[in-house]
This record gives sequence, C-alpha cells and structure tokens, in this order.
Amino acid sequence: MERKVTKLEHSHVEVAVVVDQDAWKAAQKKAFDKLSANVTVDGFRKGKAPEHLIRAKVDQMKVMDEAINSLLPGIYRDIISVDGVKPYAQPKVDITKISDVELELKFSIVTAPEVKLGAYTGKKVGHTEVKVEDKDVEEALEAIKLQNASLVLKEGPAALGDTVVLDFAGSIDGKLFDGGSAKNHELELGSGTFIPGFEDQLVGVKAGDHVHVNVTFPENYTPELKGKTALFECEIHEVKGKKVPELTDELVVELKIKDVATVEQLKAHKKNELLAQKKTDEKRAYLGKLIDLIAKDAKADIPDEIIESQITSRREDLENKIQQSGLNLEQYLQIVGQKEEEFLAKLKEESIHDVTNYMVMEEIAKAEKIEVTDEELEFEYAKIADQYKMKIEDVKKALANQETEFRNNMKMNRVEEFLISNNE
Repeated sequence: MERKVTKLEHSHVEVAVVVDQDAWKAAQKKAFDKLSANVTVDGFRKGKAPEHLIRAKVDQMKVMDEAINSLLPGIYRDIISVDGVKPYAQPKVDITKISDVELELKFSIVTAPEVKLGAYTGKKVGHTEVKVEDKDVEEALEAIKLQNASLVLKEGPAALGDTVVLDFAGSIDGKLFDGGSAKNHELELGSGTFIPGFEDQLVGVKAGDHVHVNVTFPENYTPELKGKTALFECEIHEVKGKKVPELTDELVVELKIKDVATVEQLKAHKKNELLAQKKTDEKRAYLGKLIDLIAKDAKADIPDEIIESQITSRREDLENKIQQSGLNLEQYLQIVGQKEEEFLAKLKEESIHDVTNYMVMEEIAKAEKIEVTDEELEFEYAKIADQYKMKIEDVKKALANQETEFRNNMKMNRVEEFLISNNE
C-alpha cells in the first residue's frame, strides 16, 4: 500500500493512495463472495452453480463498491496512525483510477486549523463588582409566593393578572381560520400570550359575558395571517383571581429546600443563590471579553469547511427548536422581522467567532500542556456518582458515547481557570 501525503494551504491535506494489487483482488473476491451468497441460478442449488454463471448475475460495480468500502477504514486508520495526519472532519474520498487489477484513491482531509497565539496572559479586562441588594431578595421571595398562589373563582370583573376561562372562535371576513378556536381555554390577562390587543379587551369581563374581540395580526406574524383583521367571538365561563399565600415558616417547609425551614433561612438561601448566579454571569461575561481580546491578537486560518459545518449545525439546532413551536424557518424570520440574507450573515459571523475562539482555547491548552488524564476523568465520574447516588459503572455507561465531549469540556474549564488566574 503506497501513500503520499501532500500538505496544502488552509489546513488541507491530500493523501494519494495506491492499493496493492493483491489486496485489491482479495477485497474484490471477498465482496463477490458476500454479494453472490444468495444468488440462484436455474438448474443449480444455491451456491453450487459455476462461478461464471453467478458472475453474470452479480453487478461488477456493486462488487467494486463493496470492496472499496471494506478497504477504506483500514487505509484511513493508517493515514492517522502511521502518517500522523490529524483530521478535523470526515474526509472526502475520490477514486482516481480503478480496474479489476488496480485501485488508486485520493483522500482530501481538513486538519486542525493552524493557530498562532499572541499574548494570552497579562491582559487587563477588569471584573464587575457583584452584590445582591435587599430588593433582589424581596423580588425572589415575591416570585416564590406567586409560584405557590392558587386560582380562586372571582365574582367581579376581570383585571390584569386574573385568569379567564373562555371559548373563542376567530374569523376573518366571516370565515373561521385554522388555529383560531378553542374551548375552556385558560388565559391569564396581561401574560402577552395572545395577539396584541386581545387580552386588553377582556379586562372588565365577568362570567357569563359574551364579547367580541377585534384584533389585527401584526406584520411579523405568519404569512397567512399577518396584517389581517380578525373577529373573535368569546364566551366567558369563569373569572379566577390569584390567592397569594403569606410567606410563613409552614410554606417554607413545603418548599422542601435542603437545610431551609424558616423564612429567615429562606432569605439567606435566596441571597446566596442570587450571589452565586451573579458571580457565574460575571465570570462568563469576563471570559467572553478576555477570550475575544486574546483571539484578536491571534492568527487563525480556519478552513471554510469547518465554518460551514458550524453554520449548518447552528441552523439545524434553531430549526429543531422552532419546529417544536409549529413554525418553519421562513415563518420564524417573518415573526422576528429578519430577512434571510441578514439571518445567514449573522449566522456566519457568529460561527466564525465561536470557531475561532474555540481554536484559540485549544491552542492555549496545547501550549500550556493542559490535558485530562484517565485518573482525573475517573475522579469526575466518581463525583457524579456520589452526587446522584449512582454506581460509578452506571455513570460511565450513561456517558460512554459522550466521553470525548465530557473530557474536552473538562479541559476547556481548566483553560478558563488558567486564563482567569493569569489575567486581570
């Protein structure tokens, strides 16, 4: 097996492969045997017909495809382990010459981008002071009370914050439209979950009322409804108000927060929780600015294939999320008021930013010899097992498919801690 490795620009490598004639013939023989196993020839038992009759029934191109596919994994392993090529993405494989007696291939491989670091220590970014005000704690406690509020029937008119139970049927030009009707729907007035103007027109209604609500769908709504005026016939069944409980030790106990049984303990717990969150947010913002600064001083030659892969991944993630809301990308862009070309340009800009920063972090890890050993990985598994009361073997099993990602996240966390310790 002959291989010739040629380094190209922009982190690309080409590997020309000449497969040994004997290996190529053996692969074809094995492929033929596999494909011909179930071939039947009239007048002969399965597998007993002469080879020339079986060959007449087996597509030679399929034999060659099967043979090539059987050889590729071994060739690719040698390119990595013997030739030292470090792929960053799946290779592109072209057949440059093929016949019964010869096979030549070309592997086009994108390797890890070349990054030349500038200064990555001694930077002055500055930290933002983190503190929790009394009003922050009071707002958190108020939110807890609201989360534990119950809805009770209300005899008077509905106000903002109340919930109405209603049937509604929406029509445009006298015709009902899809998705515009529901029965016994609970709607909190002021929640902003319905079309602008809808909830406001229900303020003041009482149980038993029959009301008309007129709205105009906004221009950034779905194509079939945007800009159109609709009439909703609404039948009000119930009006419910919130009964907000007092914050007492009894309520605190019901929250089942570890080591928290009194109002005073809850206040301290919430203050610590808010402080921890603010510190996390500040750390994330600091690192974002710091890594951007370091990346600005670095030179990174990122292949287009890596950027395109990141763009595709980001787009697919977004499309999966909006599909859960029953929308497609076109409808989503109309709702947020963004043109497709603007969306794609922003997607590309974000992808270049994220890939560049990640590559810079990888290069810092390499420069500082920051790695995660098997023993350190084992220790993390043990911590997870202890936290979730699991057996360590079960943790390993659950994370088996994500071990590389898990190890890499540990490494990136260490790079971040290194940067925090060596910059201001």
